[in-house]
Amino acid sequence: MAMLTLTTSWPNGAILTGVRDVASPTVTQPVVVHNGGAVDLMLTALTIDGTNRAAFKINNAPQMPALLAAGGSLPLSVQVMTSGGALPAAPAQDAGGTVLVATLSATAGATSAQVNLFGVILTTATHEVTLGQILQTLGYKLNVGAAQNNANPNSGGTAQTLPRIESGTDEIAAPLFKKGPTGSVTLLPVARFSPKGPMPFGWYPAGSPSMRKQVAEMASMSDAQTSDMARTMLPPIAGAATFDPGVGAFGVWVYTDQLSQKYDSGGTTSNGDYAYSEDGPNAPANVHRFKAYPLKNASGEVVTGSYLLAVEEAANCDYQDYVFVLSNVTVAP
Repeated sequence: MAMLTLTTSWPNGAILTGVRDVASPTVTQPVVVHNGGAVDLMLTALTIDGTNRAAFKINNAPQMPALLAAGGSLPLSVQVMTSGGALPAAPAQDAGGTVLVATLSATAGATSAQVNLFGVILTTATHEVTLGQILQTLGYKLNVGAAQNNANPNSGGTAQTLPRIESGTDEIAAPLFKKGPTGSVTLLPVARFSPKGPMPFGWYPAGSPSMRKQVAEMASMSDAQTSDMARTMLPPIAGAATFDPGVGAFGVWVYTDQLSQKYDSGGTTSNGDYAYSEDGPNAPANVHRFKAYPLKNASGEVVTGSYLLAVEEAANCDYQDYVFVLSNVTVAP
C-alpha cells in the first residue's frame, strides 16, 4: 500500500522567519516528499492552498507528472515572500509582526499528503511577534495571559512590575523540576527574540544558581532576516539539547547579555546577565523572569512530562525573549 508523506524540520509544519521588505537572503525551508510504500507513485501535483497561499512558493519542483520510486524521497524548498502585494498590511501597532498561514499538498492519483506552512514576518528587523503567535506556529494551545498579544512596544515598565503567576491562565508555579524516572532531560529553545550573540543556556542544582551547568548555546550566524539568528523561530543551537541532572531538583537558566552587552547593545545593566527559573537569584532580586506552562498540543491536550518556559530578560512583559520546551520532567515539590 502506498504511503505518501511530507516532512519538515518541525512537527507542526515549515516555519519561516523573515523581515518585511528585506529582500536578501531569501527565506526558505526544506520540505521532503516521501513514498513510504512498496510500489512506485506518480506525483501529479504539488500545490499551495490556504489563506496566504500567494505569499509562498515551491522552489526546485520537478515537472509534473513525476515518478517517486518506492521508498524514495523528493527534496523541495519552500519560500515565503517578505515583500509585495501578497503580504497583508503590517500591524498598526508600533511593534510586532504578521503570521502567514498556508498548506502544501502533494498528490499522487487518489493519494495525497499535506503539511502546514507558516511565515513569521517581522515588521522591521527589531520588531517581534507575540508569544501567542509563536505558540500558533509551533502548534501549541495555551493561555499565557498578558503575553498572548503583547508585541513588545519597547516602552514603559520596570522589571519590578513584571507580573507574577497570572491567575486564570495556564501558568503554574514551577521554579524547579526533577528528571523523569528514565532517560535524559531535553531543554530545547523553540523561539528567540533577544539581543544578538551566541547565548548559552542550561541548568543548576536547586538553591545553587552560581553552579550553572551549560547544556548548549543558541548559535549566532550572519543572516539579515533574523538579526543573525537572534530574532527567529526555532533558533539553531550549538551542542546537544539533552542533559542528566541526576535525581535532585534543578532550575533552568539562560544568559541574556543585559549587563555585559558583550554581543549587542541596548540592554539594561540592572537586569543582570542571567535569567533563572527561581525568582530569588534574578536581577533585580525576586523578579519573575520565567513563566512555566504544562505543554498542550493544538487540541489543548496536555503533553505529559513537558513544559513551555517563557523568559523575560528585560521589563516589557512579552515573555518571548527566549522560549523553551522542557521535556521528561516533573515539577519539583
